[in-house]
Amino acid sequence: MEFKQDYYGLIVFFLIDVAFAVWWVRARLGLDKRWFVSPTPYFISSSFYFALPTFILGFAIGLVGMLLVVLDPNSNLALYLFFVTFGLLGSSFIFAYLEPDWMSPDWYKWLKREHGDILPYLIEKAHQMGRKAWLAQVETQEDLEQWVKDFRRKHGL
Repeated sequence: MEFKQDYYGLIVFFLIDVAFAVWWVRARLGLDKRWFVSPTPYFISSSFYFALPTFILGFAIGLVGMLLVVLDPNSNLALYLFFVTFGLLGSSFIFAYLEPDWMSPDWYKWLKREHGDILPYLIEKAHQMGRKAWLAQVETQEDLEQWVKDFRRKHGL
């Protein structure tokens, strides 16, 4: 069997998709908090929640693409992919809007649960500090708790 040119694009697409999946898993485990202080304020956690269904969609597109190259390009797989695409894109927007708790990293669940009343202020403060300064201050859960405690004390909240 000849290695078709279409495989190169699918392999690159798959590798990019895997890279995004690794980022999501690191963020979910609390190892990467950069998404909290995104360059666009108020679109903070949405990108995190949008990422999982989008990764699954990318994997499905790559898998179906490979199957279409190996099998018959005129098969019904393209029709299934069409429905899967809209289903996963729809769930991406729903997840981004609802922010399901089961997807949230533990540190973010704690922050929403314990300090939800000041969360918008904390987000704004994190943006004012800048990504590097904020990340340096919240490396561990204890650091995060101290940052929130200092914020409450400073602002009388």
